[in-house]
Amino acid sequence: MKRPTVLIVDDERYTRDLFKKVLREKNLNALFAANGEEGLKVFSENIVDVIILDQKMPGMSGLDVLKRVKAMDPDVVVVMMTGYGTIEDAVEAMRNGAFHYLTKPFNDLREIEVILDKALQERSLLEEVKYLRAQTREASGFGRLIGKSRAMRNLIDLIKKVAPTDSSVLLQGESGTGKELIAKTIHENSLRAGAKFVAVDCASIPEALLESILFGFHKGAFTGAFKTTKGYFEEADGGTLFLDEITETSPKFQASLLRVIQEKEFSRLGETEKIKTDFRLIAATNRDIKKEVESGRFREDLYYRISVIPIHVPPLRERREDIPLLLDHFLHTFNRKLKKKVGPFTPETLAILEGSEWKGNVRELINLVERIVTVKEGGPITPEDLPDRIYSEEERGFTFATLPYKEAKETFERLYLQEMLKRSGGNIARMARESGIKRQNLYSKLKKYGLK
Repeated sequence: MKRPTVLIVDDERYTRDLFKKVLREKNLNALFAANGEEGLKVFSENIVDVIILDQKMPGMSGLDVLKRVKAMDPDVVVVMMTGYGTIEDAVEAMRNGAFHYLTKPFNDLREIEVILDKALQERSLLEEVKYLRAQTREASGFGRLIGKSRAMRNLIDLIKKVAPTDSSVLLQGESGTGKELIAKTIHENSLRAGAKFVAVDCASIPEALLESILFGFHKGAFTGAFKTTKGYFEEADGGTLFLDEITETSPKFQASLLRVIQEKEFSRLGETEKIKTDFRLIAATNRDIKKEVESGRFREDLYYRISVIPIHVPPLRERREDIPLLLDHFLHTFNRKLKKKVGPFTPETLAILEGSEWKGNVRELINLVERIVTVKEGGPITPEDLPDRIYSEEERGFTFATLPYKEAKETFERLYLQEMLKRSGGNIARMARESGIKRQNLYSKLKKYGLK
């Protein structure tokens, strides 16, 4: 676990030195600032867990600093210090989000340590609550399926209709489009949500091992079978079985799978006793399965069994307007994970990324964001931060001509309005004045792109 970081903001050198000693003894990371302006700068450049902030300082007051840091990070825990011990100052600070306060001079260091421990505990609890809330949002509903494009809205609408049924589903889409995530979402919104979701990647497992994993085996059925073991057909009973890359399986395995689907029963390897099972099957492939059937590589009767509900999972290039949302989501995820403050993406960078090919789809986008956040210390993400495979020398003169005209026009308009919103602080009158666009038209365009 990374050590918590505490920022001390006080114009008195004696106080800063005192806290330096306390924080060193408690093995905490310590940052220091001699005034409010410096404190804000240090805070904006670092991940800070607790701030010990002096109420009375030359220039910006402690109360002003408190308001600013709380606006930047509502979960930062702030302990105020006052040399006057006035109840009014303490009450005002608490109203503005301070967690506790200390009175100067410090007659007992144990009081500092007790309040510091409480502040760190409060920060830990806030982080845990935030994490649990995020997990709850992701584990329920459709919160993990990110996108506002027409392709994504259509996909989510279809999943909502399909999830409550018990029909077999076939997900077809390129590698990296998130087929397993969609399978999990269907399971979590089905009547089987309380039972297991069992996922198997058929492409990465040799056939003999795949059979033993799915069917299970009796002790001594083959070399290395030291004890009788349940298979996934048994584990998934009452729940959902997800078979990824099902077209990579052999005709022999396909025949065995078909029998299990039809008869709702199977035998472990090395046994003759039949075991009943009831699972919902969700299969996935990155191939054109109809061509696989036509070529004889995939059984036609199995195809009809697994594709009661066929779902096309769109590649990223068919939902480019979702790219900024995905980038923002994964940037937040990796900043939190790595305890950094990298970002945001500049409009120029977003334009380049929206125009990229994304052959690896969402998986490639995730890897890109993780790489940038890992390598970069902080600050906005510019085109220079992109790897060569995304932003080669030939592409440094990025042009919207890489997109269809309508898509290029809408991409430019959305990025332009996003930048104008930032510059104007959301002031529509100022936006209209500086852009030359009538206010009524501005409201219409902002609504069109979902900008606030």
